[in-house]
Amino acid sequence: MQSLALNEKRFLDLLRRLVGHARKLQNAPDAGLVPEERLAADEVISLLRPHAESGFLRIESLAGPGQEKRPSLVITVPGTGEGGIGFVGAHFDVVPADEKAEGWTRDPFSLSVDPDGTLYGRGVTDCLGHVAVLTDLLAQMAEQKQKPKRTLKVVFIANEEDAAIPSIGLDYVVSQGRLADLRGQPVYWLDSADFGPTAGTGGIAMWELEASGVTGHSGMPQNCVNALELGMAATLALAEFFRKAFPAHENEQRWGFMSSSSLKATVIEAVNNKVTKIPGSVKIRGDIRLTPFWEMGEAVRRSEEFIRGLNEAILRGEPPPGFPTVATKAGQKGALALRFKGRPMEGIACDLDSPAMRTLVEAIRKVRGPEAGKPSSLTGSLPLVRDLQRQGFDVQITGFGRSTWYHAPNEQANLHEFRQGFEILRELLVRL
Repeated sequence: MQSLALNEKRFLDLLRRLVGHARKLQNAPDAGLVPEERLAADEVISLLRPHAESGFLRIESLAGPGQEKRPSLVITVPGTGEGGIGFVGAHFDVVPADEKAEGWTRDPFSLSVDPDGTLYGRGVTDCLGHVAVLTDLLAQMAEQKQKPKRTLKVVFIANEEDAAIPSIGLDYVVSQGRLADLRGQPVYWLDSADFGPTAGTGGIAMWELEASGVTGHSGMPQNCVNALELGMAATLALAEFFRKAFPAHENEQRWGFMSSSSLKATVIEAVNNKVTKIPGSVKIRGDIRLTPFWEMGEAVRRSEEFIRGLNEAILRGEPPPGFPTVATKAGQKGALALRFKGRPMEGIACDLDSPAMRTLVEAIRKVRGPEAGKPSSLTGSLPLVRDLQRQGFDVQITGFGRSTWYHAPNEQANLHEFRQGFEILRELLVRL
């Protein structure tokens, strides 16, 4: 096992094919982008099919009813001893890429490789590069007939980037009992970056604030309620409330969180196409990012209560000081409504004292040097990791791309990072 190293040609060939499918792997149903993860899954199956036929490993394709184009793969390599180990979380879908609007200087849907080994393309970090390195690891184990000591399960999932549609991806895999034998065993979630370990993540809840006003001529503001101003004021008030209600938690320092919980707006839509017209309807969307030491249900409930109370004050004609006009001269009033969209996800605080964490740190330091392997945390979110932890899985998190390029134009990583990532995965199999 110690002699295995990344087959760079095979890795790049597979990654090139995966990135070439990325246009149809974009996941944003609200924008009409529903991915076909089958395209990426078929590439993995094709490469590993000879090893499934030889009996070295087993491949299961799992797709929910009516979701045949959106499978996850569970690949099992029987071990020589007792116990199991999971490499889970690398996913087939990607975030959208708009080459012109976002200012890409490279084609997002075509892998390009610089002479220094820098890889460009949508998904090279998040998360097609991880799919390719894991697939090469499985292929090499089979070619060299290197069985792990523990039974290895590699799970490639669908529907990670936008899980608004339920019963697709890891939740479906778990519901079918395909991870049950990993309960109590180390499960390494491979959808992070900068090697880590990532000791914790944040939860996420996506919200939409609708501000209703009274539209009209901007030269006659006495007849209007400006929904744009009302929505902006309400959003700022909500964010300030949230900062006070969910401040930095005392545990964040121990887990190394780079930021505390936050609520912020990210998208605004105003029904208006004329500067001299006051908008009567505005929707502002954003998210909550919550460190795992707070309860997401409480954050959602209290945010809803705050906007509900603010709306009642507006209807009474008693808005907070500094708010814009909330009623016309004739008595028509503005209104606010806050809705949470999709399913909130909880964050995780990994077990810092777990043998699986200790082994991950040792593996990273063996490959990257004694100064590496310091755990840190961030409020990026991962699906179902907290649920897995509650069910008894020893979830630890790492990854080999670059966090600064997650979801960004000109997404990139470097070949040597995946070379080292391969070696870290190999070390985990040797040490556990």
